[in-house]
Amino acid sequence: MLTTSIALAGGLFAAGTATAADAPGAGVTAVIQPTMESGEISVDGHGLQGGLFTLKTPNGEIRTYCIDIDHPVDITSGVEYQESDWKSSSLGGKDKAPAAAKIRWILENSYPQVTDLTKLAAAAGVKGEFTKEDAAAGTQAAIWQFSDGKNAVPKDPQAKQLRDYLVSDNNKGIAAEPKPSLSLTPDSVSGKPGNKLGPFTVNSSASEVKLAVTGDAKDKVKLVDKDGKAVNDLTGPIAKDTQLFLDVPAGTPDGTATVTANAETVVPSGRVFLSKGYTPAKHSQTMILAGSTKLSVVDAAKAAWKQGKGALLDSTAQVECDANGVKVSVANGGDEAADVTVKPGKTITVQPGKVESVVVPVAEDTAYDITVTGPNGFSKEFKGILDCKVTSGTTPTGTPSASVTPSTPAPTGTPSATPSATSTSTAAHPAPAATSPAPGTTGLAQTGGNDATPVLAGVAGALVVAGGAAVFVLRRRGRHGRSAA
Repeated sequence: MLTTSIALAGGLFAAGTATAADAPGAGVTAVIQPTMESGEISVDGHGLQGGLFTLKTPNGEIRTYCIDIDHPVDITSGVEYQESDWKSSSLGGKDKAPAAAKIRWILENSYPQVTDLTKLAAAAGVKGEFTKEDAAAGTQAAIWQFSDGKNAVPKDPQAKQLRDYLVSDNNKGIAAEPKPSLSLTPDSVSGKPGNKLGPFTVNSSASEVKLAVTGDAKDKVKLVDKDGKAVNDLTGPIAKDTQLFLDVPAGTPDGTATVTANAETVVPSGRVFLSKGYTPAKHSQTMILAGSTKLSVVDAAKAAWKQGKGALLDSTAQVECDANGVKVSVANGGDEAADVTVKPGKTITVQPGKVESVVVPVAEDTAYDITVTGPNGFSKEFKGILDCKVTSGTTPTGTPSASVTPSTPAPTGTPSATPSATSTSTAAHPAPAATSPAPGTTGLAQTGGNDATPVLAGVAGALVVAGGAAVFVLRRRGRHGRSAA
């Protein structure tokens, strides 16, 4: 277990420590829908349906592709996803940077970012009738080559021609990770009156971020920049890692406040979306954003201040795929040292004005439950699944796709792990996913990862994605027309 220590400016939680872009409310949360634009793709000798997913947010929708073929998703059960950073996903780690860059180029230069199919076909040298289903299948097959190391070949020749173009030397890669739609981190800070509490770090792809402060002494405390100048709203483009502080005047009675950030933005393609399930049975494959409508996004963080002597603790956690574990950081904004227990892990001493960071090793595809406790009743719990790697060279979980009649039940796959770190007490990560299917959907019986023993669910027209491959009822409309029955 690795431990690091950094100093805090003014006894506050410093920027650059382990915080999360996938905090409660941070970025976009969306629920997968039982529809796809897809085509048949041969992967390791199996015919699979692969293509473009639709996920609904409270005020719009996003479109995604799979970057985690060997972990399936049940698209009828209302699986919830949370926007996150590359470092907490299978794109995390220095060794994945070249593949991530290739995937970003594909997303920017193919469907649905390129909506004109005639233009896309001309660029890719596609000959013959070219449909949205072809474009989605060709794009998904190309992404799987870089995300999962799969030789994925679409059945339709037009989709294959697009795939060949997207993985060719024309793909120069786009190295930069896209900005979050909106993140305000860490999710909580603490300190003493007479100081600037923070910093809160803001990142956003929006052109404007509206800010508000509510809670105790809201007429006295105010948001300021690093120079102490009052800040109302941020106008863009928003500078990377913009720092804000909550100025709490000396003598202010003990209290708390909430800083809220609001923005409207089109979320940049290339943002990763992770399942919010916290057990292997409730986790689903990792997605990557292909496009979105303009969405309203909200994030919030808390500040607490207290007079008198003693330690004032805060803690955050972040999956670090490059470190094969979860990085837990503990900040002490008080004036006395604190012995803090990170379990499983170790006891660390956090000096006033310092942050101590501990990397808790976690085995791949394994659930973790990390508890941080310290003086004055401080306690935070972080739960999640570590899924930082794809299984290359193996058969995708699930059943090869086929056109079936409406009376034929669809085989299901096994939802599985995608990385996230979650606090059950206002920590900087997604809240646990619901244990029951979303309204209007049908939860299906789940199988293990064994293709030979599928559990069948007698639900006509059910759509199930197994390892990125939709196995569902098809109704033909011309040569390529597909719709779920």
